[in-house]
Amino acid sequence: MRVVYDISVLGAGLYSHQARTGVARFVDNLRISLLAEDEVDLSCCAFHSFEEYLQLKVNSGTVAGLEGSSLLPFGNSLANTFVGAIEALYPEVSVAQDRRLQQRALSGLLHLVDRFCVDCGFVEITGQDIFHSTFYPFPKAIRAQRQLKRFMTVHDLIPIRCPQFFGDEQGDLSRRIVDCIEADDWVVTNSESTKNDLCDYAQLDPSRVFVTPLAASEMFFHCTDGKRVSSVKKRYHIPDRPYVLSVCTLEPRKNIEQVIRSFIQLVQEQHINDLNLVLVGTEGWDFGGILDEIEHASTMKERIVVTGYVLDEDLTALYSGAMMFVYPSFYEGFGLPPLEAMQCGVPVVTSNTSSLPEVVGDAGIMVDPKDGESLSQAMLDIYSQSSLRETLSRKSLERANLFSWKKCSQRTVAAYKAALMG
Repeated sequence: MRVVYDISVLGAGLYSHQARTGVARFVDNLRISLLAEDEVDLSCCAFHSFEEYLQLKVNSGTVAGLEGSSLLPFGNSLANTFVGAIEALYPEVSVAQDRRLQQRALSGLLHLVDRFCVDCGFVEITGQDIFHSTFYPFPKAIRAQRQLKRFMTVHDLIPIRCPQFFGDEQGDLSRRIVDCIEADDWVVTNSESTKNDLCDYAQLDPSRVFVTPLAASEMFFHCTDGKRVSSVKKRYHIPDRPYVLSVCTLEPRKNIEQVIRSFIQLVQEQHINDLNLVLVGTEGWDFGGILDEIEHASTMKERIVVTGYVLDEDLTALYSGAMMFVYPSFYEGFGLPPLEAMQCGVPVVTSNTSSLPEVVGDAGIMVDPKDGESLSQAMLDIYSQSSLRETLSRKSLERANLFSWKKCSQRTVAAYKAALMG
């Protein structure tokens, strides 16, 4: 089967750390796994990001980080004119700034093209069997190709279900993604929780919605190299003492303010002097409350380390070096960070809401995200009981082994087959 796979999210990640999220991990890891499927002839495209196209030009046919993938180039003169015009406008700026300016300008132009010009698409799309959008709404150029079976990955409906955690722009995008799904389209979700949300909200036929659970990347493993862990901790100014770790975008939905309050309660009430809290992640929407919570911690704020963005190659060491991982998010479409932590053998504390029980199972401690006392108690139990830490570490590794990108790609291929037979 000939599949066109949209990697626009990866293009956004070339110029923004904030775009290198769980969605980007999903898009790239599933791409790699689908390439290994004998039944799939995979080509990639970037309808909503021109970064891959620009990289293709720069690297003379090889896209950085996308080795092995066939990238469909833009097949119309109008798009080529746009690219040439933007490159001519900004010949003198730095590479990083150039990417950012080109992306913004070209994204705006693409929006106009998609709105008014149905024919302005990839000519190479003709003759393909399946188009898989991994995040963005279907372009009109895809709608015009009636022979295509259209697949949409819906990661979550959180901006619709919980609008208080998002700006208007994110909510609008989520609604556009869901609204573009028609009765003859096919959908994949990352969890049963998201499937249920989607079918209830959009009144979709459940038989056309497939669940394909994600997996942690193979780069995450139980690292026992103490020197590597110490080196990475030093790089991010993390003291050489036990620490509670959280990895996420710093925004209200992740419930980091409660993590900070529960951590402070723990160390003050139990008079713990050798434990720190390490927050890894970029600043997200409305992150000011998190910074205020740290500032209000007074003398305790010295025990809280905010690293900012951490390179993927360093995350394994930070996961493996942690005494525990906490992730009391209010709502998740899947929740990759807890699974990454479990694959590194770390005891996990997470919420009992949305999709997180599907990921963690009985391998971690689950709490009500609104119950700060329960979160503080869970952290105390892990801190004070070495036997519990050993049990949860073993269970984490066993649970993580149930997930793989091979299984994800196999389920995705099964969904493709169902569509082609339907």
